[in-house]
Amino acid sequence: MSRTTRLIKRLDKALADYKTFGSHPDAFVDELFAEIEDDVQVLIGKSKPSHWEEMYVERDRAIIKTLVLNRAMSMGASD
Repeated sequence: MSRTTRLIKRLDKALADYKTFGSHPDAFVDELFAEIEDDVQVLIGKSKPSHWEEMYVERDRAIIKTLVLNRAMSMGASD
């Protein structure tokens, strides 16, 4: 398992601990980043191009997921 995969799994686990983020999910970014910061530092220290490529793909998946969910929610809200 790559260092990036470990970092992503740890972030997903930290996110799963929350039932809701209320109306201000941005407020949780610093707290969640603090939980994974040691993994980020290790990743930076042992960085390989493949690690960053994996992170870009994961980020793009999250963007696509957000757009798809927003579209679904807007359709539901219009009913």
